[in-house]
Amino acid sequence: MSGGGAATVLVVGAGINGAALARELTLSGCDVVVVDDHDLAAGTTAWSTRLVHGGLRYLEYGELALVRESLAERERLVRVAPHLVRPLPFYLPVRGRFGGVASAAARVIGLERLAARCRGTRGRGSVAAGLGLTLYDLLSTGRRWPRHRRVRPGTPGLPAVDREGFPRALVYVDAQLLHPERFTVELLVDAAAIAAERGRSLVVHTRARVRIDDQGRAIVEPAVGAPTHHRVDAVVNVTGAWVDEALAGGLRALRPADRRLIGGTKGSHLLLDHPALRMALAEHGVYAEAADGRPVFVLPFGPRLVLVGTTDLPWRGDPWTARTEPDEIDYLLAAVARLFPQLCPGPGDVVQWYCGVRPLPAGGAAAPAGITRRHMLVRHPAAPVPAWSVVGGKLTTCRSLAESSTRTILATLGRPVTGSSRDRRLPGAVESAARPALVAETARAAAALGVAADACHEAAEATVNLFGSRAPEWLAGAPVAGPPLLAGTALPAAVVRACVRQEWGRTLADLVERRLMLVFTEPLRRTTLMGIAAVLEAEGLLPRGEAAAEVDAVVADLAARYGKRVVDDRSGDDCTRKEL
Repeated sequence: MSGGGAATVLVVGAGINGAALARELTLSGCDVVVVDDHDLAAGTTAWSTRLVHGGLRYLEYGELALVRESLAERERLVRVAPHLVRPLPFYLPVRGRFGGVASAAARVIGLERLAARCRGTRGRGSVAAGLGLTLYDLLSTGRRWPRHRRVRPGTPGLPAVDREGFPRALVYVDAQLLHPERFTVELLVDAAAIAAERGRSLVVHTRARVRIDDQGRAIVEPAVGAPTHHRVDAVVNVTGAWVDEALAGGLRALRPADRRLIGGTKGSHLLLDHPALRMALAEHGVYAEAADGRPVFVLPFGPRLVLVGTTDLPWRGDPWTARTEPDEIDYLLAAVARLFPQLCPGPGDVVQWYCGVRPLPAGGAAAPAGITRRHMLVRHPAAPVPAWSVVGGKLTTCRSLAESSTRTILATLGRPVTGSSRDRRLPGAVESAARPALVAETARAAAALGVAADACHEAAEATVNLFGSRAPEWLAGAPVAGPPLLAGTALPAAVVRACVRQEWGRTLADLVERRLMLVFTEPLRRTTLMGIAAVLEAEGLLPRGEAAAEVDAVVADLAARYGKRVVDDRSGDDCTRKEL
């Protein structure tokens, strides 16, 4: 229930768009209730290619406004979240000079079938790529952002893409958001801080279902505990690929129109542990075309791994059931082999995959690639309170989506917009120049927890990588019971407690996949999972004696959803085996 005349808005869905919207609403003095039937950032957010970019290929579909918006947001997110969003140079290899010009022209005017016939066998050439990047530069609002340039393949410091197959190349700069899960968590951490500062309320319910009754009241039913009731002034369905399912379920009182809003496509990604390929990238991403003309990214993923994506296949059914299929793995590996034939990574180099459904609007395009990535705020006029569903959108534009949606929501409620996130930094933001001092401060905090002197610096680096400027406070307080470091990692065990108490981490999966990002650790060890489970026991979130069973369940789930193997260091063998 709102107080002091504030509007209360129910945000259903705690992905990156729902979290950004909750934050934007708190900045304008709203009370906000966030409900997700899983966890923060557990759906589409975690399934992305992890890029903050303008969308170079969207130019071919005439999406100039979307590209301009995305480029403006790219530069803004690098400023407000420099610890999470970092510029990344991209190498764009091409096979010839004039290929793709006719195809691009046909696509711009909406003739997708003609574009496919005009594509030819050599793909996009340097002329078409150069024209696209010139327009990309012109649409960019950041004067200091690097402009594209032509480069000579084989030059030291550039990716070692096959020069015979791709004798020409260009370089441009976009950005990488390695952990959008952490970005989402920080959005809500900041929203909570804003609400506290302004005497407003932010309530976050995870693993809970919400139902709207005919009077517009929200009944939140958690997996554990009693239901709670909230009288709300507006409802926004930001459930991504589940928008239609939510409208047919707990939100059916919104009386949506009898048509599907989402026509999602499935995208798969691979993580490769291939040292030679990682070295061949030379700290660049590679943006190229697969043999069928679809775009493919080959990206550095931290110091060790390589991320390859993505596919774009029509999908019908429950998004939770989407899995990477063997033919998708073959397709993505073939795309890498086409670029790096001397390396040819195989199925044995795939240490992990992930797959999800993009929440794209239903209908309207002959091919999945042609479906717009713009977001739409769809009003449900027959609802008992003002209500909307968010359709579409992309990782890069989460903040601008929230800003424009807040304007619409508050205008409908007759309330002013009184705040903006345009220049508000995320809580962990730290500039590179300040990082050495921050690491030193965090190392001292680690030492106070009993971390060995020769391990303090590495522990501090690992903590700062995840939590930025908040790292020292994450290690404040009494040591947790047991060893000061999580077994098999450089992370102090105290960060688990902090994630539970301050970041809504409730389960082992929450912590492994969306707080500590250990899901991408190679190798991930069973003893690490047991150490986290021990902290959950101490915090009262896991019954005593159930740690081993909880770990077994998470190991099985990681194998099923990610193809992830966990090393059972009780015996030296894997808990799981990949089946590709």
